[in-house]
Amino acid sequence: MTTINFKEEQRFKIWWAWLGVIVLNILFIFAIVKQVILGKPFGTKPAPDFVLIIAEMILLLVLIFLISIKLKTRINDKGIYYRFYPFQFNETEIEWHTLRDAYIREYSSFYEYGGWGIRYGSAKVGRAINTSASSNRGLQLQFTDGNLFLIGTARPDELKLIIDEVIKSGKINRGI
Repeated sequence: MTTINFKEEQRFKIWWAWLGVIVLNILFIFAIVKQVILGKPFGTKPAPDFVLIIAEMILLLVLIFLISIKLKTRINDKGIYYRFYPFQFNETEIEWHTLRDAYIREYSSFYEYGGWGIRYGSAKVGRAINTSASSNRGLQLQFTDGNLFLIGTARPDELKLIIDEVIKSGKINRGI
């Protein structure tokens, strides 16, 4: 049997969130330069300098937060491992023997799970973890207790080959 070794790192790629944060950062930097550095009021009713600076510091923290978001997934002979930065401090392990089934499927993050990130959908779709609207395919896991969990992926074709190999090897308890 071949050794299973899959690693994927996904970043937060919701373009409108990035655009909003970047535009607001540019606006507040412009306001700070104009009002604090050049001494010309920004707007007809300018905010105090410290308010502009605090607002920009908060916006920079939001930008740093967006940059830090990533989903790391790895799969080996023992199971599936994932960690969603910065929300999870430790990697979560799913051993193969705890699964009844695993397959790649299309999904709608917004309609099935209400968005992106660590999501809790209905009993019909279970939980999900994903980072991006650019991919609508994920690894659907069904546990032996019937619970469902979906891990988003940007590399579904490669992941399907690995899951097919795992199923062929009998590591997943299908039919239990």
